[in-house]
Amino acid sequence: MITSFFKTSKPSHYLIFLFLLLSVFVFQRFEAYQTNTLSVSYLKEFTALCMFFVTLFVFVFVITKNDLTQNNSFAAFYLCLFILLLPQSLSDAFVLGSNLFVLLSFRRIFSLKTNTNIKRKLFDAGFWIALATLFHPPAALYFSPLIFAIFLLPSDIFKHLFSVFFGVITIGLLAVFYDFFIFNEIKFWKKLMPQINLDFSVFNDIFLVLSITLLITLTIWTLSSLFNTMMIKVSKTRFTFLMLSFAIVLGFIIPVFSPTKTEASFLFLLFPLSIVMANFTEHEKSEGMPNAIILVILGLAFTKIGFNIQDLLRL
Repeated sequence: MITSFFKTSKPSHYLIFLFLLLSVFVFQRFEAYQTNTLSVSYLKEFTALCMFFVTLFVFVFVITKNDLTQNNSFAAFYLCLFILLLPQSLSDAFVLGSNLFVLLSFRRIFSLKTNTNIKRKLFDAGFWIALATLFHPPAALYFSPLIFAIFLLPSDIFKHLFSVFFGVITIGLLAVFYDFFIFNEIKFWKKLMPQINLDFSVFNDIFLVLSITLLITLTIWTLSSLFNTMMIKVSKTRFTFLMLSFAIVLGFIIPVFSPTKTEASFLFLLFPLSIVMANFTEHEKSEGMPNAIILVILGLAFTKIGFNIQDLLRL
């Protein structure tokens, strides 16, 4: 079946993933420019594509470096499926950049469990989350799992908090210098001011509602299934489970607080959920359930793509 093919990580798998994700990226951009009659900015699109591929490599690096999954391709495969399900999650270059920096912060957060170079890792995590916030202000919510992780560390809580604070201050000073020399005024803080937008009309799309419902169902199912294994029985995976759970919850919250309500903000959700789904597939004794989930995702994704193609042909 499908899961058997990705049970062992192979370079050929990642070539398939790259081709699939490149196809989704190009089709999503083509659809956006066709329906909105916008002029194409090739430099902007090339930069967004490069940023996305760097994010993929960071994603794989974070997984392998911190042993978040076993030696398989499940996490990358599920990420492809989720992006296929929500292709508009790749539509915003700023969200792509913010998500990349959030991933870099979690690279340091996950490594805190080794109890080495803690202050440096906390500085780096605070630095990356602050930078992510400049690109997409709701990303500031990711300070909450970082603070939570600090209270799980042994002693020196105040010193750890100061390490995060200095990372944030570093980004703040860099932003001030950039604004001053480029614009001759300090304006970055205006982007960080809370913007309330209660217009949820974008979520009226039936396929988006079905996709989000499916993701919520998968989240509840997989986290509850893994709770006993990763949280109770195995102490070395407890920290990882808590951080992934935190990241997934924030992945659902961020689209609600985003000033512009689009599908793009769900990109934050897809990466941690892919890791959890990979762990669920590894621990599931029968391949029947994971394969059934994969077929449901593919069915909904291709149905959605079919309707999109039909709409484009009508233009």
